[in-house]
Amino acid sequence: MSQERRKFERVAIPASSKAFVADKNGKRIGPLSVLGRGGFQVETTDRYKAGEAYNFEIVDESEGIRREVWAIPRMVTPSAIGFEFENLEADAAVEVGVIIGKYYSAAQGHD
Repeated sequence: MSQERRKFERVAIPASSKAFVADKNGKRIGPLSVLGRGGFQVETTDRYKAGEAYNFEIVDESEGIRREVWAIPRMVTPSAIGFEFENLEADAAVEVGVIIGKYYSAAQGHD
């Protein structure tokens, strides 16, 4: 039996959402597919160097959120990359929490 290593609960972001990740220049990397207090997953074929921190913007247009974050790639598949937040600031954590809460409630059947 494998041991669960995750510290934070994560929530799947539906493909129908308007949430996405952009790079520091505003180029859209891909749709946000998973989000948690510890990091996020973005659907992309772009590649990033392991161990390096990158500057991104998490965007949820329906909530009016555009939040800059720093993150390190931790998991790579052919179609997605999972990133761990690096030094998530308090204001960023609040907005990440808003997005998590919105999609967690929707997954539980609450509107």
